[in-house]
Amino acid sequence: MDTKRLIVFGGIIAAIVIGVSFFSPKPQAKQTEGEAKPIISVSTFSLYEAARAIAGNELEVHNIIPLGSDAHMFSPNPTQVAEISTASLFIYNGAGFETWAENLKNTLPKTTQVIDMSQHVALQKSEEDHHDEHEDGHEDHEHGAYDPHYWLDIDNMIKISQTLDTEFSKLSPSQAEKFHKNSRAYIAELEKLKSEFVTGLAECKSRTLVSNHDAFGYLARSNKLENISVIGLSSDEQPSAKNIADIVATIKEHGVRTIFFEELVNDNVSQTIARETGAKAIPLQPLENISQDELKSHQTYLTIMRENLKKLREAMECR
Repeated sequence: MDTKRLIVFGGIIAAIVIGVSFFSPKPQAKQTEGEAKPIISVSTFSLYEAARAIAGNELEVHNIIPLGSDAHMFSPNPTQVAEISTASLFIYNGAGFETWAENLKNTLPKTTQVIDMSQHVALQKSEEDHHDEHEDGHEDHEHGAYDPHYWLDIDNMIKISQTLDTEFSKLSPSQAEKFHKNSRAYIAELEKLKSEFVTGLAECKSRTLVSNHDAFGYLARSNKLENISVIGLSSDEQPSAKNIADIVATIKEHGVRTIFFEELVNDNVSQTIARETGAKAIPLQPLENISQDELKSHQTYLTIMRENLKKLREAMECR
């Protein structure tokens, strides 16, 4: 496959870049001086948000996936692979979300520690496997067996924050107290957000969440909503005519007035279903990535989740 060839090529480039940097006098001098902050490379936006909140000014946090792009479709180019190779920590989502990361991690230098965050959270089976129970996050997870959008369960964001606190403290022990303080503050904000969701979605006329892409399973489950999606976990999947017809029938049967779609994913299917049913097509942010406009307006995991809550309340006619 093209992706596999790209990863192999990227690994070769990374090896070359690391070799050059090792024998280059200038970079070597910078490392021995100990002036540069340790670099943390992360994949999805939600991991970046948590890492940045907990690292504060003590670590340099890099987001790998370019803003505004579909995170499902991303694969790093040789320059990005070389950049990841300079990091002290490479943190990726896991659970099959980044197929490129599984190959890349085996090519990274020993100086780059790799963390698969899916090993530290509570996962649930993918809807495609017809299971939805949570499993122990420390299993060897098969690709495609688990839903990788786990950050939409706020409890998992808390687990992510705790894990980052631990790992950052190991990396820079002298800054551990700052990481602990930042982690406590961020987790307090997440607990407040969780309470807002519990209260905001407690009494609703409808509890059915319909979306174009199965990205909202954790959000639905953690808030006791019924999750119905047109396509599965992959955003580039093409729905069949029968699948669309079934969704249209379900929407009409349940009296659903809103179908949600991702802003960074093609919304043609959602718009078609909306026209067929008379429902409104409204964007809902799964926080895999954000747009340039969202960055410029200082949007964060917390602010975007609150905007998602507002849209859910309106769609489901909550009191």
